Amino acid sequence: MDAVRRNTGRAKAPAVTAALAVAALTLSACGGTPEAAESNENREFTIATQSGPNSLDPAQLNDGQGMFVWSGLFDTLLTQDSETGELVPHAAESWEYNEDGTVLTFVLREGMTYSDDSPVDADSVVAAMQRTMETPGPPAGKFSQVSEIVAVDDLTFEVHFESFDPAFISQMSLSAGVIGHPESLEDEGTATNPIGSGPFELDVQSTEFGDSYVMRKREDHWNAENIPVSTFTVNVMPDSTARFNALQAGQIDATNVESRLVPQLDEDTFTISSIEAHTVFTLNFLDRAGEEYPALADERVRQAVNHAIDREAVVDNLLFGSGVPSAQIFNPSGEVYDPELEDIYDYDPERGRELVEESGYEGESFPIPSTYLTSTFESMLSQAFQDVGLQLEWVSVPPQQVQSALSSGQYPLYFQVAGFGSEPSDALSHFAPGGFSNPQNYTDDVLDELFEQVHSTVEYEDAVPYYRDINRHAVEQALEAPIAFGSQTWASRDGVTHTDIGGYPSSILAFDFED
Repeated sequence: MDAVRRNTGRAKAPAVTAALAVAALTLSACGGTPEAAESNENREFTIATQSGPNSLDPAQLNDGQGMFVWSGLFDTLLTQDSETGELVPHAAESWEYNEDGTVLTFVLREGMTYSDDSPVDADSVVAAMQRTMETPGPPAGKFSQVSEIVAVDDLTFEVHFESFDPAFISQMSLSAGVIGHPESLEDEGTATNPIGSGPFELDVQSTEFGDSYVMRKREDHWNAENIPVSTFTVNVMPDSTARFNALQAGQIDATNVESRLVPQLDEDTFTISSIEAHTVFTLNFLDRAGEEYPALADERVRQAVNHAIDREAVVDNLLFGSGVPSAQIFNPSGEVYDPELEDIYDYDPERGRELVEESGYEGESFPIPSTYLTSTFESMLSQAFQDVGLQLEWVSVPPQQVQSALSSGQYPLYFQVAGFGSEPSDALSHFAPGGFSNPQNYTDDVLDELFEQVHSTVEYEDAVPYYRDINRHAVEQALEAPIAFGSQTWASRDGVTHTDIGGYPSSILAFDFED
């Protein structure tokens, strides 16, 4: 094996399928073979992440790096293939929609158990999902179109919808698809020591909540032969330098590192895996209808801002080369992203100023939250607005109010750093009324018609042309000002690689331990 292997290829983004999924696909998604698992049965693996779980209560789980912990303790109904990104069976061996997408039927694997040895059956899964749906918390919003969840037999249950929700199925590989032990979920200790259905149990004595999570493999888990380590430890280290130093010192086996630090790593010791597009940096026009700031209802103003941003300079100077310039929010590895749209907004402040002058809004000023996410970009964005005859007013917002500032309605603009979901999830989030990144519920006749088509097309492949039209419309109308895709680089010891798929769930299955 070469001393350094770079896992940098682009893979297909997660597809949402309404067809029957076969159980045979599962083993291909599990990052290893039984032989590889046997050779690693006593292996300990420690990683460091920037953030940890906010809670271990299934109704309070956040997606993101905290998932490295909770995905070890809880199974999700579905997962993604680590090589293709396709949605594949996990705790559910199959799923199928009815013709109009209003009933989704899952069939569970036989013989699964919780960590207390009680059976995972349809009744327990239904009870746990109903509790998540009815309890205020991050996953609850994913059930907005669900009318009821009912068990059909011991292993089969149905999710009934008010209307087809194209984003729902992909959420079954994330927090909304978590299987918790229903009888224990209301216990006070669930948030820190849950009874789970996943491949590991939390070693409470060795764990320091918020700092370090030690998980021991369950040998009786249905997927144990494909879990390549006996102990999985997740250390939470917000500081990137601390993570890098811990990696160098041998205190951890893998972590994400800044690309500018990669040349300092010993090529004989570390394997580098790169995700070309992991997040998207975007300036979001929240008041697209111009209710409080009429200038933003004029597409010429929004287009001017897009022309004013030097995306290549941002990647080179602010992201230290760890990114790709883009004027789109969709994952470039997916089926919706359109390379031709990248030519619409070349860096041209003079053209931007002309558009602002034509609109009659020269000199307009806009308040925008100043957060821990924006500090690196504030000077660049202020200069871009000035270059086209506009102004930004940065308003300091404390860390605990960062998310609420987006939805508050106080601000016409917001700088976001967002991870990728499925194409349906991202389309609905950014451009549909009720979407997380569209908190003021903007829509127009074109979007209304396209989303109507999306909601009446159950097969994802048939809906792809509509999602592409949504993307084109959003770019041409400059509903946002995307800046760049941020890349992510993982460094690991002993030849371990990390998947190169942007948006892949953060779990032990993201790593390949085969030589």
